[in-house]
Amino acid sequence: MKRKHNFKTISDREMENPDFRKRFEETWPAFQLEVRLLKALESKHWSYSDLARVMGTQKSGISRDLKSGGLRSASIARVAKMAEALGLLFFPLCISAREAKRFLPLIKRHA
Repeated sequence: MKRKHNFKTISDREMENPDFRKRFEETWPAFQLEVRLLKALESKHWSYSDLARVMGTQKSGISRDLKSGGLRSASIARVAKMAEALGLLFFPLCISAREAKRFLPLIKRHA
């Protein structure tokens, strides 16, 4: 009889740790936003310098915002300006947990 092995990935093991899972869940939305902005930057074939020029700001600020979770400390106005410069619409959204269960699957389906 063959024995079935259940292997866990490193991320599976990490997610079993409640502290890690909490930090992951708190930072995941900002990470997704960062990826979306970086993909838009890439699709336009723009560098950080190009985006900074369009926004009227410094390249170092763009670099700070788009590297390693920097968006978490950026203002909503700055993120909206970045999105607009990249041809994206930015919608800050505050809804209750109950509403999120209903609306987030719809939003994810159309993203």
